[in-house]
Amino acid sequence: GFLGGSFLTILQGCGFEIATSNVRLADREGIERVLDERPPKLGVICTAGERGRPNISWCDAHPVETMEANVTGQLLVATACKNRGLHVTLIGTGALYEPDPSRPGHLFTEQDKCNIASPGVYVALRVKLEELLSFFDNVLFLRVNYPISSNLDPRGLIGKLARFKTVDRAQPSVTILEDLVPLIPDMVKRRTTGVVNFVNNGGLAYADVLEALKARAPPGWTSPVVARSAPSRPAATLDVSHFAASCGREIPDSITSVRRIIADLKEHELAELDEEQKKQKLREQRPAAERPHSAL
Repeated sequence: GFLGGSFLTILQGCGFEIATSNVRLADREGIERVLDERPPKLGVICTAGERGRPNISWCDAHPVETMEANVTGQLLVATACKNRGLHVTLIGTGALYEPDPSRPGHLFTEQDKCNIASPGVYVALRVKLEELLSFFDNVLFLRVNYPISSNLDPRGLIGKLARFKTVDRAQPSVTILEDLVPLIPDMVKRRTTGVVNFVNNGGLAYADVLEALKARAPPGWTSPVVARSAPSRPAATLDVSHFAASCGREIPDSITSVRRIIADLKEHELAELDEEQKKQKLREQRPAAERPHSAL
């Protein structure tokens, strides 16, 4: 998946030797066999899980499948590692909060309870998993929020925003993978456990991302419109003080890193983005009768 592939590439680039596995989360014997045949020297990182197809709305219609992947499967991995004295890093979500009008500027810590009135299956199960993992003394649980890659991959936040027609007027915390993934080994060496807000310092305004993109994109590229209404998804800012203490490093600022990433984008990436947008406009302009359709 997107996160797993990104973690692998970044950690290998840092010089770590990574052994990968495609064993499914429901395969307890398979998980135990992998750990016994290839015991890690440092620890285990499990990025597998259900994030919805194509988005987390899928989870609302498939609660049992989501629970099997995001709760039962994660507990199987945690238990198998605990029984072997292994540290394991699991991936959660930071999209647990909505900005609190009564506390403007509040940074949500790992101890704050989820404040979303109707969280949906995906978030509700992530919250339940955090509660259950508190009984383990070998699990580091990283809250990832709106992950950002160093390119225009449509699965990363920059690539998503660049392809939308309208974006929220939001300023959430984000996880810039090239900044933060290299910090994981330090936390594993320290045997850090518990929940950690695995995000960059400060919120990232979507409008700022689009401004940086407009400065680099070809002249014909049309920037998405920033909505005037409130965000449609959780978009709060998380506190990173515990994260900084856990890894012994200063956590990079989100907007500074994003501006660097956009400044470093290759010209062909931006040209392809522009060409993709032009083709989409042409498809939308075609009469309905001429558009491709599926046979019944």
